[in-house]
Amino acid sequence: MTPFSLNTWLKGLTLFLVCVMALSGCRNSSKAEPEWVVKLNEISQYMQGDTLIDVYFKYNQIVNGYEVTGRWRPFSKDCEVGPVLMNFHNQESGFEFQYFSPTYRSYDTDKVTYGEGFKGHKKGDIHDFNYTSPDTLDGFKERNGNSPLGYYSPFQFLDIDFDGKDEFIVSDWNIGQCGNNYAVYAILDKGLKRINFIPLDRLTSLDRIDLKERTITIVSFDGACDIAEFHFSYKKRKDKITEIPMFYTGCANGFDFERYNSGLGCPYVLDSIKEDVLGVEERHATYEASENKIIRLQKP
Repeated sequence: MTPFSLNTWLKGLTLFLVCVMALSGCRNSSKAEPEWVVKLNEISQYMQGDTLIDVYFKYNQIVNGYEVTGRWRPFSKDCEVGPVLMNFHNQESGFEFQYFSPTYRSYDTDKVTYGEGFKGHKKGDIHDFNYTSPDTLDGFKERNGNSPLGYYSPFQFLDIDFDGKDEFIVSDWNIGQCGNNYAVYAILDKGLKRINFIPLDRLTSLDRIDLKERTITIVSFDGACDIAEFHFSYKKRKDKITEIPMFYTGCANGFDFERYNSGLGCPYVLDSIKEDVLGVEERHATYEASENKIIRLQKP
């Protein structure tokens, strides 16, 4: 082979390699991104201005009519928490809404981060998740009267304010003394709107929700020996509570009556309070809410 022909061959090989690299886009995989991944990347108003890696997930099941996909950005390659953008696409109507959280963690993402053989998140990882139904049995359902809130469910749909429309409920996967905390959102044409009135702004896995009787019991702990229960029923809130006794528990004294009173017209009314102080000096008391007063019914 002459020097001229060798140089020509090397130039041709170099040009070929450059073309291959350009076409590959420096991707880890030669496969094209799935359409749902491209769509998540195009929804950019929630996920801008940082250098975190993108991890994607999609649920194998249609949940309440929605195809559910997510773009998650863990704070480091070994972290279980990070911002998330989830897209919910109704397959029948075409309606969509997005959920965003700056610090997302779920039962499903934990299964990835703490899974056997995990070596760190990588840019462009794609995971297929199986949705865990809220009906799945767990340790809290034995204590909360089989509440409709799912301990392992990262999100669910439930008409919890009895307006004939399902609300969107998200678990924070807190795994604490009261299990998880739940945020409730109304699904509107323009997207999600957080519901901020008591008791729907403070739901946990321990709370007892009776859809048949339309009641909610909020269970609060301040340590192991300071317990209070707040019983609500589905009624239009008409009265502010202004006459409030001194309670024995920190939980009851910490109840935000000012916030409660700001929610006149909301569909849940405080009916009664039960508190227990455990230990050497036990105290137990019950109270009834009557118009604008909290009345002690049982003395310790």
